[in-house]
Amino acid sequence: MPSWQAGRGGSLSVASPVLERASRGRWLALFTLAAANLALIGAVAGGFTALADIIAPLTGHLIGIGLTASLALLMRRWVPAILAAGVVATAALHVWLGLAWCCAAPQATTQTALSRLALHTSSEHGLTVLALNTWHVHGDARRLERYLATGPADVIVLSEIGPDKRSVLPRLKAAYPFQVDCADQWPCSLALLSRLPLEAAGVGRIAAEGREARASDMPAFVWAKLAGSLTVIGTHLHRPSRDPWLHARQVSALTQLVRNIDGPLVLAGDLNTSPWSNAFRKLRAATGLAPASMLMPTWPAWPLALPQVALDHILVSPELAVGAAGTGPAVGSDHLPVWAQIEWRPDTLERGQAPRRRLTSRLAAARPHLGGELPADLGGEHVGAGHLRR
Repeated sequence: MPSWQAGRGGSLSVASPVLERASRGRWLALFTLAAANLALIGAVAGGFTALADIIAPLTGHLIGIGLTASLALLMRRWVPAILAAGVVATAALHVWLGLAWCCAAPQATTQTALSRLALHTSSEHGLTVLALNTWHVHGDARRLERYLATGPADVIVLSEIGPDKRSVLPRLKAAYPFQVDCADQWPCSLALLSRLPLEAAGVGRIAAEGREARASDMPAFVWAKLAGSLTVIGTHLHRPSRDPWLHARQVSALTQLVRNIDGPLVLAGDLNTSPWSNAFRKLRAATGLAPASMLMPTWPAWPLALPQVALDHILVSPELAVGAAGTGPAVGSDHLPVWAQIEWRPDTLERGQAPRRRLTSRLAAARPHLGGELPADLGGEHVGAGHLRR
């Protein structure tokens, strides 16, 4: 065999493994891109099924992985390394989004005397609401108590605060003298704490909808009406990864509850849904509520605070605006606290009163309100202001 042929054959034998690895890398990148795009289509455009909300919390991750796979296809070399770096960068970006506004006190904003009067707080920053899932059984009650005793907000909504942590509540009376809770019942495990006087407050279970819906499947909620007609509702919804259809029914029932309440309203708690989910979009569209933030992951925060998914939310009605929002520090739960600084909209102040939301509902003729008692139409099990602890 001529020497030039031997040399050519040798170079081909050396190059063959390189070409084979490059081909495998391209197929890996192509498969990753296709999988990310299919999952993304299902998450964003999957309104026809509740199953889509299982993967909707990963929408940001899917976008990041898809972009990384596209880059790997263009580069054609070091594909596994590029894909791995992209996954790490995507996770790091979500951690940054969750922690970028973390752990700082709400920034003061300019408020008129009328705005402070309307929100019934003498602070310079309007009304601050905080929501936190304290984590059933596993949460650090002492760490939680130390954090809440600092008075991080005017109104606090706690979920998964059951009998194991209820002893924390009385010890917070100095900071939050007005409290309503169902922490003595594991199926409810909610609390609302306020340092501002409440006109009325209570605990209820959202009314079931449809013939096949069971009242026991519906989520509990705590509510309080502050002087000045502002209503705060706190709740905790079922996780879609366990039962997406039950989660969808709970969101639908919560939507109906919100639609039946007139006047300015704040909804806070662990809704177990991301801003990209179909259920969350339907809730916003049907109620007119706006989230305090769309890009603020709160879970997981244990054993390290590396949040990836926004599950905890504070939403406000059109009469209100969010001056600032952020997350709180890790306090022993697998969720970070989320807070929002709430103000009247300037156009509302100019008119001198909050506009009433005219949303169609099946109970519109009854025009229910949250007053001294919780109307039976809004919850099968409820208590009125008598449950308010002072």
